[in-house]
Amino acid sequence: MSLNLSALEKKILVCALPLIIIVLSGSTFAQTNSVQELKKNVQIIKDKSISIQPSDPWTIDHIITAEELSNELKNSGEKKPLIYYVGFDFLYKQSHIPGSVYTGPANKQQGLDKIKSELKNVKLDQYIVIYCGCCPWTDCPNIRQAYNTCKKLGFTNVKVLYIPNSFAADWKNKGYPIERKN
Repeated sequence: MSLNLSALEKKILVCALPLIIIVLSGSTFAQTNSVQELKKNVQIIKDKSISIQPSDPWTIDHIITAEELSNELKNSGEKKPLIYYVGFDFLYKQSHIPGSVYTGPANKQQGLDKIKSELKNVKLDQYIVIYCGCCPWTDCPNIRQAYNTCKKLGFTNVKVLYIPNSFAADWKNKGYPIERKN
């Protein structure tokens, strides 16, 4: 039997295999750690460069990197996601991902209402990407509230764009496509 695995999937499998063996063997480690803690360990293994806080409402599967999104937008064969910018107006006007829709800061009721309005006629399984990039990922006042709103509305295919520092540093300065609005 031949498996078609990417290099990352092979690394994950190699790293996760000892954890799987421990769990299956019923060792003290497996008995003293919750399933949630084990999942957190697997998330760290999957991509050590992505920081997920215990209070974050998403898992690693709900995160998309700038490189992944840029590739999806370039690939004409893939179904494109709906992209929503949930940050501040002046930053959106400076530069944003082509085709993204401005909803306003999700830390304000007006921004949350705009997200709800934009998603009113969208199918619940539609692929959606939300992003901000106003400040470092761990401090962003908008992305978590926007994600939670999408999930509360029943959307099942929502991803957050991982922007560890800022949109300028992690998207624009890396040469990914941008648009400007006057």
